[in-house]
Amino acid sequence: MGLFTRFSRISRRRKLQLFYERMKPHAQTKILDVGAQVAPDDQNDCQLINSYPWKANVSAVNILEQHTSEIRQRFPEVDARTADARCLPWPDKHFDVVYSNAVIEHVGGLEDQRKMASEVMRVGRRWFVTTPNRWYPFEFHLRLPFVTWLPGQAYLACGRIFSYNHVRGRYVFGCDCSGLRLMTVRELRSCFGVSEIIPIRVTFMAETLVVIGGD
Repeated sequence: MGLFTRFSRISRRRKLQLFYERMKPHAQTKILDVGAQVAPDDQNDCQLINSYPWKANVSAVNILEQHTSEIRQRFPEVDARTADARCLPWPDKHFDVVYSNAVIEHVGGLEDQRKMASEVMRVGRRWFVTTPNRWYPFEFHLRLPFVTWLPGQAYLACGRIFSYNHVRGRYVFGCDCSGLRLMTVRELRSCFGVSEIIPIRVTFMAETLVVIGGD
C-alpha cells in the first residue's frame, strides 16, 4: 500500500469515526449521502455507504450515473439517485442527517458551493460536510506542494501545467483542474452560517475541515 493510499484511508476512517460520534445515528435515522461512492471490500470502513448498518434508511446521490448504478447493484436497499448536489430532488427537512465527504470542492465556483450548502441545509435537519483545508501545504488532488498558498486560484494554473493524474497513476502535463475549488474556514462559514467547523489532522496540521450543524 502506497503512502498516499495509507494516508487517505486513515483520514476517511477518522472522518467516519467523528460522524458516528457526533451525529449518533440509529436504526430510524434517515440519512442522505451526497456524492456517495461504493468502496472496495477491503475499504468498508472508509465510506459511509459501505459501513452504515441501516441501509434501508439511506438515500444516496451522485452526479455520475456510473456511481449510482454501482450503489444500486451493491446495496439495492439504498435509494440511489443521479442528481446534482446544487439541486437535490427531496423536499425540505426530509432527512435527519445529510452527509457529504469531499464533494463541495468539486461543484464549481464559490456561488456553486453556496448553492450546494443551501441545498444540504434545506433537505437536512443536521449536516456533516467535509472538505480539504485550503491552507494545508500539500494539495492531494494535484499532489503538488505549496501551490495552495498562491493567491486566488493560481494553484489551478499550476495543476494545468503539471500535476498527478489519478486515472493514469502518474504525473502528467496539461491536466484539466477546472472542477476543483478548495475552501477556507471563512468561506465555509459564509456558506454554512453558524455551523461548527472542526479540523481533522493526520499529519502536523489539519488536512480536512468538517462542517457540523443543524438542530
